Amino acid sequence: MKIESYKTDVTTQEEASFIVVLLQFVISDCIMNFDLEDSNHILRIETNREIKEMVYGVFNKQGFYCQKL
Repeated sequence: MKIESYKTDVTTQEEASFIVVLLQFVISDCIMNFDLEDSNHILRIETNREIKEMVYGVFNKQGFYCQKL
């Protein structure tokens, strides 16, 4: 397992929870959480496969920004 980190523009717990629900629908075999206290509003995902494009797709479709760190 590796941990991927993404810089996002998600600012509220409600937005974070919404994004996590959508991501878990698309990538059900990963563990994910947001660190909204961090200035970059980091999303961390524990995974063992390539998921970057799926993450970008969910964020873009919902009008949010994210960038893999």
